[in-house]
Amino acid sequence: MRQNARVTSDSRGATGSGSGGARGDYQELIDELSELLGAPATLENRDFELIAFGAYDSEGDLDPSALDPVRTRSILTRRSTAAVRAWFESFGITRATGPVRIPPTPEAGVYRGRTCLPVRHRGVVLGYVWLLDTDPGPTERQLAAAMEVTARIGALLADEAQHGADLSRELRAVLTAERDWQRDMAVAELRSALGARAETPHAVVCVAPWPSADPDDAPSVRT
Repeated sequence: MRQNARVTSDSRGATGSGSGGARGDYQELIDELSELLGAPATLENRDFELIAFGAYDSEGDLDPSALDPVRTRSILTRRSTAAVRAWFESFGITRATGPVRIPPTPEAGVYRGRTCLPVRHRGVVLGYVWLLDTDPGPTERQLAAAMEVTARIGALLADEAQHGADLSRELRAVLTAERDWQRDMAVAELRSALGARAETPHAVVCVAPWPSADPDDAPSVRT
């Protein structure tokens, strides 16, 4: 049985600030895809930051060719380099509405081919599901079913992005509101947006990405 790994809120530098429940949903959907297609699946947001991934069968012999440098770096550092991103995007994945086949290219660190399933919501690409090649590969029916799962992932990513935008707006209103009733109203709206989390402690941290000559070393604005 394949064991899958979750990128938790403590270790993930990925999308948004959604609830732990949403992160669990991502992992469940990746598990579903891995089982459906019989191949390890990886979910990244559109900035190529890792959200969830399927691990290999721990009881079988590990194929070293499966651990190509691109996938290993993505899992260990939770993101891909700018060069890797540009290389994958050259296959048209940002415009694709269906599966895109990526051939193995050892000189690029891709020792094993993969299929990219673009994750979209209302026509906007929000992420990518990556499937390492297997023999035999998935059928057209399996890929069609997989795209239905990616649509559910897209809806989750869209909800998470909207939730983060709402919280940012409400927090900004609290920080900029005048005293008295205006601030009281802004605080009430922020508490409503936070829901049950309004009763727990929160910290506000202001971070500015540091300059870097190498774009691969610079942090994401959302990190």
